[in-house]
Amino acid sequence: MKTRTIEIEDTLPELVKSVIEDVEAGLISYLNENPDADECQNWGTMDYYGALHEMIDSTVPVYTSEIRDIFYLHGEDVEAAFDDAGIGEKKDDGWPAGWKAAAIYCYLEREATAWFGDNAERVFDEWKAARAVAEQPA
Repeated sequence: MKTRTIEIEDTLPELVKSVIEDVEAGLISYLNENPDADECQNWGTMDYYGALHEMIDSTVPVYTSEIRDIFYLHGEDVEAAFDDAGIGEKKDDGWPAGWKAAAIYCYLEREATAWFGDNAERVFDEWKAARAVAEQPA
């Protein structure tokens, strides 16, 4: 029997980090565009026009090999996110990555919304404090 050793690049943690950075930047951008905000917006308000979902969607890998590698390393967690989302069946009809790409989307969305729920108020408070300092007379 021949033994083979392979290396797989684990890209999922970096994808999660990237989407969270994008969501945080989107929140700050929203606040800068709405300087009279007196409370932190919720995920639904922030995503009214789909901007947050576009950030998540653009982070999902497009290469079958990367999707396959993510499933090899994180299959149970990613598949659970898809199942929890309740968006469809696990079929690959018509597109190569099929439901697996959608499952990665669900995982990234779950991580981003969890981060938002845990951190959006802090980001808002920091933004508000920085604005107050900036508006102080010199």
